Amino acid sequence: MSASLTEPLAELVESSANDEGAAPVARVELRAYLRGVGMWTPAHADFDAWVAAGMPEDLHVEDPAGAPSRPPASLLHPRLRRRTSTLTRAAVSALEAATGQGGAALDAVRFVLVSSFGEIETTVALLAQLGEPEGPISPTKFHNSVHNTATGYLSIASGNHREATALAGGPHNLEIGLLEALAGLAEVGGDVVLIFAEELLPAPFTRADADPTFAVALHLSSAPPDPSEPAQAHSLELELCVANRPARVGEGSGPAPGEAGLPSMVPPLVELLRAVAVAGSGALATKRPIPLASTHDPAQASEWSATLTSV
Repeated sequence: MSASLTEPLAELVESSANDEGAAPVARVELRAYLRGVGMWTPAHADFDAWVAAGMPEDLHVEDPAGAPSRPPASLLHPRLRRRTSTLTRAAVSALEAATGQGGAALDAVRFVLVSSFGEIETTVALLAQLGEPEGPISPTKFHNSVHNTATGYLSIASGNHREATALAGGPHNLEIGLLEALAGLAEVGGDVVLIFAEELLPAPFTRADADPTFAVALHLSSAPPDPSEPAQAHSLELELCVANRPARVGEGSGPAPGEAGLPSMVPPLVELLRAVAVAGSGALATKRPIPLASTHDPAQASEWSATLTSV
């Protein structure tokens, strides 16, 4: 990343962090245009289904008459699809929906995947094989256990030779994901698909506070929408901002550092998606910052938030 981008970012974060006596100030850092949203959960086959269900925060409840038990991942060749995990299939399904809305060329976009635990089901199965004396070790499970498995399959299936990134940010997943995606757009332009995805932790790591299985994809572009393109008619401007005081996430956002429990990226992600749905309907009245961290960290001097604007 060039100095023309990183130096202003560093200066702004440093000045915000050191200005201890100042009132909270949010300043626009990076912006892009949100062209499409894709989603898959065990209860919702896509983003529209989730909106129609009332935009629930609980993504874990399965719908016995609704969404399929496995994400379709139609982009993948059947031979590839058979060997992939639910996480990879969900990520592919969400990406297909997001790029379909925004009209992106799959072989030209950048991929950014963000997940705390990545291919955890495959990894745990591989560890179980390693624990078996003289047991066979699956080469397929090995190469499917890495954090960038989904982006690798996406690149193969779409013939995409552009860069792809896989990140893990724990309680800061949304922040680092949007920063990576928007910083790249500011640097080289074009389009990026940002994917947030998790798998429910399998035994023996099962816990009640773990994030459910889901995937959400955001198609972001550096170019303003073209009025002559129907697919871009409902684009939103997304701005990534930094504040010089931590912004508290609402109720149910997860424990503070030091308390028991895993940080969840679902509450801040749901808040962002609800804002997208409201803005997309034309009902957005004010430009309200949306906190992106899943926990409130009193030791953190600055914190990122996002705002949405209809265009």
